[in-house]
Amino acid sequence: MAGILASLMQPTRYTTWRPTWRLHLAHVFLATMVTLVSLTARWPLFASMLLFEIVGGLTLALCSRFPWPGALLGSAVAWAGTVMMTDASISPGIIPWLCTAILVARGFSRMPAYGLVVFSLVLTIADARWGGANEGWIDMLMWQGFIGGAAITLAELIRSPRHQAERSLYTYRESMERQRLLVVTELHDTVVRDLTHAVMTAEQARLAHPEDTALAPELDAMTAAVRAAVEQMRHALRAMSDIRGGERLDIEATSAPRPLEAVIADAATTLGQRGARLEVEGLELLGIPMIPPGVRLQLLRVLGELVTNMSKYTAPQGRARLVIESDGRSLEAMASNDVGLPGQADEAWAGGGAPGNIMSAYGAFSSGLGLEGARRRVESLGGSLSVSQGEGRWTAILSVPFQAVF
Repeated sequence: MAGILASLMQPTRYTTWRPTWRLHLAHVFLATMVTLVSLTARWPLFASMLLFEIVGGLTLALCSRFPWPGALLGSAVAWAGTVMMTDASISPGIIPWLCTAILVARGFSRMPAYGLVVFSLVLTIADARWGGANEGWIDMLMWQGFIGGAAITLAELIRSPRHQAERSLYTYRESMERQRLLVVTELHDTVVRDLTHAVMTAEQARLAHPEDTALAPELDAMTAAVRAAVEQMRHALRAMSDIRGGERLDIEATSAPRPLEAVIADAATTLGQRGARLEVEGLELLGIPMIPPGVRLQLLRVLGELVTNMSKYTAPQGRARLVIESDGRSLEAMASNDVGLPGQADEAWAGGGAPGNIMSAYGAFSSGLGLEGARRRVESLGGSLSVSQGEGRWTAILSVPFQAVF
């Protein structure tokens, strides 16, 4: 209710245009002139008729600052005057027309705005037919239609460029929102991924040469600095990702993704050093001709993110698996891997492999932005991506229908 009231009190629906105090003064001058002309046209007037004339002018002036409250009050005065006054006059009968013109020019919905005029016409005709209005009602109705129609026509001409400016601003903001989310996804998929890979390589080098006491401190210092840099970038990316402007994201890669075969080879090497294994099926389906090139790039990025996640979080001595299938109408992929608690990881490494603390080193780089970016990419292709974890396994399933992307 508070939102509706706040909307009714707004002087305009546009964000690219606001009424100035000069415009308000111009409307006050217009309301004064309409009232004076109406008074002189039917002078002398009864006190009740004079009251209707003056209040009608005041509501028209109010309509400039508060369009809907002024329009509703002005129309109510006009409708009451139509029923109660026996002598027709320009005001307050013209007030609904002029208030409608203001509402239209300010970008408010046309249907309720024009409804004020339609109801006034119906009430005027009904009063003339059954209420005993004087014979001059037709002339007054013609004057109201001529002046009010001209005002509404002018309002429509003013509304068109304002509406166009509003659409241009919306398009600009939508474009900026797409670029913002694209920057978040691209930075995560390139810079953060490569830095994480560098830390993993340094950790593996240190663990492979424990006897080199000179190398270990250097590697520790390097990995600490890179971890700090990655965390700072993660924090910035989270902040950028949480700013919602909110529209649908059409992600288009700004650069070619890393070959999926290379990502899989690196992941297999990393997992092999922890005693885990990676199985891949259906990789050749990514080359089928029915997949458009742009869609293939997005799928490669998404699958690369899933494989990278498996290389980081697969439990020691566990198994990771990537399966790709297609029925000719869509492409489905499932990425799953064994996961374990940190204590279980330490026990698994106790037999002679690398220490379990390397798993916590990998986990420190997780922010959820990678999967969020992957989900955006899949949804932009008309598909879906779901992630689940249970019974010691992490599973991600994606599906992209081909007909949705043509």
